[in-house]
Amino acid sequence: MDMFEKVDKLRERADVSYEEAKDALERSNQDILDAMILLEREGKTRKEGNGFFSTGGNTDSAAYDEKQARKERIKENGRTFGEKVKELFRKSTVNYLVIEHKGETLIKLPILAFILILLFAWYAAIIAVVVSLFCNCKYSFVGEDDLKAANDVCDKAGEIATQVRDKVVDEYNKL
Repeated sequence: MDMFEKVDKLRERADVSYEEAKDALERSNQDILDAMILLEREGKTRKEGNGFFSTGGNTDSAAYDEKQARKERIKENGRTFGEKVKELFRKSTVNYLVIEHKGETLIKLPILAFILILLFAWYAAIIAVVVSLFCNCKYSFVGEDDLKAANDVCDKAGEIATQVRDKVVDEYNKL
């Protein structure tokens, strides 16, 4: 095998330039295996499974490596957008908004249904929420997830509605 064939074979396997392949072969006494090991130690070979194809003339391996690293971080740190939407949909069907009046459950509505009502009939939903709060209805969330923070907000809204209702009743009675 002549030098050109060795360079070509090494360049193909290691995914390096002709110049890098020729230099590695010269430093390893024209032994392809030793040249490959030398290139690996220098970090010039492609990692297994990181091969790519480009129709463009510029195959900037640093940019490609950065893109691959970014993809790996996305896979490690989070899920794809579609997976997040599926999980959000699932959570909105296993958790419920509960409306109670004097300890009796009036409505137990999946959060998804409540969100749809807010989207398509927001004006009626807001009026119903305000009126129900003034009528001593209590809102809470129940389900698989830890909904303590949401329930704390609901409790605070109920307290504020009670305070406002009491002030309105007091002012009305003064008249």
